[in-house]
Amino acid sequence: MTGVLDRLGPLATTGVGSLPFTEPGEAVGHVVREYALPFCPQLPRLEGDMVREWLGGDPGRCGWSPERDRERPAAWEAFTHAMRVQPPEHGVVKLQVTGPATLAAALEGRGRYDLASEIARWLAANAAGQVRRLGELGLAAVLVVDEPGLADAGIADPRAYDPLRSTGASAWGLHVCGRVPWGLVDWLEVDLLSFDVVRHDADGPVLSRIIDRGGRIAWGLLDAVASEEPPRVAARLRTALGTVGREPELVASRSLLTPTCGTGLLSSAQEARAADVLGATASSMRQQLF
Repeated sequence: MTGVLDRLGPLATTGVGSLPFTEPGEAVGHVVREYALPFCPQLPRLEGDMVREWLGGDPGRCGWSPERDRERPAAWEAFTHAMRVQPPEHGVVKLQVTGPATLAAALEGRGRYDLASEIARWLAANAAGQVRRLGELGLAAVLVVDEPGLADAGIADPRAYDPLRSTGASAWGLHVCGRVPWGLVDWLEVDLLSFDVVRHDADGPVLSRIIDRGGRIAWGLLDAVASEEPPRVAARLRTALGTVGREPELVASRSLLTPTCGTGLLSSAQEARAADVLGATASSMRQQLF
């Protein structure tokens, strides 16, 4: 259901998930202040990296087992409180889960479709609970499945993602910070694709089909580990918009802007600056295009 994405303004900013904070309330406050599309932050300094967050043995974390209770991210309570007190005007929020191909590969190596499918069902049950809670607050959830190494995971059958399509989220998508398997992405018909345009080429025909379906592209536009200024980032965005084969204004109206992966490893001051640069880039490009 991509209609909910129409509530977002052109070039809305958001994060890819991980933030460098160790205090959940501080992380959530930063998200609410600095990003147009709020997201429940992942906190690797508290939860471990994106794999250990879900597979770690610590019972206070989200460890993978069908028998485990449905744990929530460390920032979940602070996030839902903030969304109850200060919801975004557009009523849309973003959730992230580590993808089944990534978790299956971490457990038993690449190519385990059966294991990826089982994990996907568990992930979907976990995410569905979060989606329901946000719905009780009057918010629509966009569920983004984080698969950094999808091109090399050996999971080529889109049916592995069927459970994650069925969580009740208003839209769903993929975040791929590594090489993008464009054929699989096209086959999946995601509502949103988030990828690293700083380091990886775009596939214009696939992106144009996402746009034509009413979907969104989240461009990983700002190098998270480099100190970049808004003019450089804006120039990169202009180039990216031109790769899609549609009018730049149309593409921009259906685009989100994010940093690249790596924000969880920054200092809090570096993350704050990255959010400022991304916001300034979005503002200047909106003035130019609209």
